[in-house]
Amino acid sequence: MKLAILGPSENFIGYTTKRLMEEGKKEFKGVELFPIIDVRLKTHKGIDALYGKKSVKEWDYVLPRIDSGRAEIGYPVFRFLDAMGVKKPYPAETIILAHNKFLTLEILARARIPVPETYLTGSKSSAKEILDKQKLPIIIKLLAGFGGQGVMIMESKDAAKTAIETMKTLKQQILIEEFVPNPGEDIRGIVAGDDVIASYKMVAAPDEKKANIYAGGKPKIFKLTEEMVDIVLRSAKAMRADICAVDMIQNKKGEIFVTEVNINPGIQGIEKTTDINVAQRIISFIKSEVRA
Repeated sequence: MKLAILGPSENFIGYTTKRLMEEGKKEFKGVELFPIIDVRLKTHKGIDALYGKKSVKEWDYVLPRIDSGRAEIGYPVFRFLDAMGVKKPYPAETIILAHNKFLTLEILARARIPVPETYLTGSKSSAKEILDKQKLPIIIKLLAGFGGQGVMIMESKDAAKTAIETMKTLKQQILIEEFVPNPGEDIRGIVAGDDVIASYKMVAAPDEKKANIYAGGKPKIFKLTEEMVDIVLRSAKAMRADICAVDMIQNKKGEIFVTEVNINPGIQGIEKTTDINVAQRIISFIKSEVRA
């Protein structure tokens, strides 16, 4: 059995990709890293995706590491792999949906999964009308972004209007999301197939509302409730992602809201916090898929 990991070049691989390669080599006869920019798509009498002189079809499973910066390249590659019948954790469409925060929330809302009240508009005047009807603080987001980047928590309407002006100057659409009061904690469940293979929560630094690691958040061990497990698995299914992370927040009333589905989750924080071998569990799932 052969496993291809599709993503960055060897000079830019991080902790998660290294761990997946380490665990993959224990279960697969061949594990190879394909920089996505080096995959060649060919159309002639049919189609093919090539790496070096070989068709990607020669590998039993393709595990992508596609962040928002590689989504534009990843989408056409995955369209080819979809048509070629290559086994992988999600189809091409999921790349577009998961790397657009509003489209993610749309898919989840259609599936009756609880999400924060959220608006999208391309108009400054419309954005300001939405803003005038919302309670403070309010969240303004970029459609793409990761690790909490592009997420702005606005404490005043003047600050929010300034952000709106800036986003329109940069020709960005405007995503406005209600702020869900919570203890400064983000809850994450990691999915592989039909199972939540690990979970934890990020706790915000003192005097910080954002709990992600880039804002000083610290990971802590956390076991999901049955309700959370159900929400996580339904979210993954709605996004058609066999391997992903689902991020949630819980308000003071105990209500749960999904804020993001991450198809390129990092595992460093959760492995070091929980001692769970998340990479091994992902590889074990992939092995079962190849054998199916």
